[in-house]
Amino acid sequence: MKRREISLSAVLGGGYNDFWRSKKRYVVCKGSRASKKSTTAALKIVTRMMQYPLANTLVVRKTGASLKDSCWTQLRWAIDRLGVSAWWRARVSPLELEYLPTGQKILFRGLDDPLKVTSIAVKRGVLCWGWCEEAYEIDEEAFDRIDESLRGKLPDGYYIQWLITFNPWDSGCWLKRRFFDAPHDNVLAMTTTYKCNEWLSNDDRAMFSDMCKTDPERYKVAGLGEWGIAEGQFFDAWRESVHVIKPFEIPHNWMRFRAMDWGSARPYACLWFAVDYDGNMYCYRELYGWGGKPNVGTGETAKEVGTRIAKLEKREERVDYGVLDNACWAKTGVTGPTISEELNNELYAHRLVTFSKCSKGRVEGANALKERLIGNKQKDGSYKPAIYFFSSCIHTIRTLPMLAHDKHNPETYDTDGEDHAVDAVVYACLSRPWKPTKPQEKKPRDAWAKEGKASAWAI
Repeated sequence: MKRREISLSAVLGGGYNDFWRSKKRYVVCKGSRASKKSTTAALKIVTRMMQYPLANTLVVRKTGASLKDSCWTQLRWAIDRLGVSAWWRARVSPLELEYLPTGQKILFRGLDDPLKVTSIAVKRGVLCWGWCEEAYEIDEEAFDRIDESLRGKLPDGYYIQWLITFNPWDSGCWLKRRFFDAPHDNVLAMTTTYKCNEWLSNDDRAMFSDMCKTDPERYKVAGLGEWGIAEGQFFDAWRESVHVIKPFEIPHNWMRFRAMDWGSARPYACLWFAVDYDGNMYCYRELYGWGGKPNVGTGETAKEVGTRIAKLEKREERVDYGVLDNACWAKTGVTGPTISEELNNELYAHRLVTFSKCSKGRVEGANALKERLIGNKQKDGSYKPAIYFFSSCIHTIRTLPMLAHDKHNPETYDTDGEDHAVDAVVYACLSRPWKPTKPQEKKPRDAWAKEGKASAWAI
């Protein structure tokens, strides 16, 4: 094969020197839209495959169906970009790319078929490189499972490496905690933006400039690669400085109640609320059943959770009622109690108020919470919320601002997100209907006269 000289600076551009040269096990790149992180990953894989004749690569995404139109197509573009198409063969069934001079392969797997992921083998050489695209879509357990597929003794000069690329949509995801907050020596964690992409058109750059002016919060994520929600924060009225308050002693005569969203494999959330004389709600206690990782539950039984609720709630609190996800009344088998029965039996045994079904209506509930977050308009034009959260309710405070619009129904929040505490808040809002009131305006002196009433200053 005739040797071909390629100018990487002309093909790749700038901004990715460390990404390109690193041989650490985990090269993790979060980036804004159009930051060329995926194209750079594809170019690196193709180039390194041609430099290391015994190396094979595994490319993964959450679902296998998404690979052809994303990573497979991106790698084919990289092959064309490098001018080496004659030496590569693309297959659709099974999805793979083969380097013809050596028989090396780039394999593609979706994590929706775990058996195919755990049974990966190559006929020639070693499987030592991987690319996990849109890594925010998968959970940490799934990544650990595929990480184990790159192992074993390697030829001299070879190394194991994962290229992990994603958009920073979720500040609560495991990627931030594992690779950015406390990275290990074998991790290169970096952030890139559209500003390092020399190949953008003037129209592309103008789009980001407009976004910076019209939607600065979205620009921070989609433009600058900061952690957040680029697709639109659903509860955009949320302001931690406004809605989160220091705990205080709740007056004895205020109404109290609890609301709960059930979960076992996923977290459960039980929240306690107090209501003042103006109908404002205060979330003053939180029981969040998570397994130490975002969106991972504890696996506890309903009876065990009922016991935990009873330990936190004292009879002298005078909790008036409880609302629970109405799905908990569904029969899960031919015999045996429902989740609601197990919870309520345990609460009843401790002489505490039991749960009843919550009102239905996800869209209505989401709107009710939005209205309370905004609150009542004041005379000076500002707004006073009708719901507050004690600073001790850490998981509710963590997850509420993270939720984006649902992809299928923009009128409600994303059901695939960590929505459990928010679901409990929504059930609470539905149980306490509330509507904002308009501020009363001062009537001019002549208006009082027309109504036949004496003005205050005439008395």
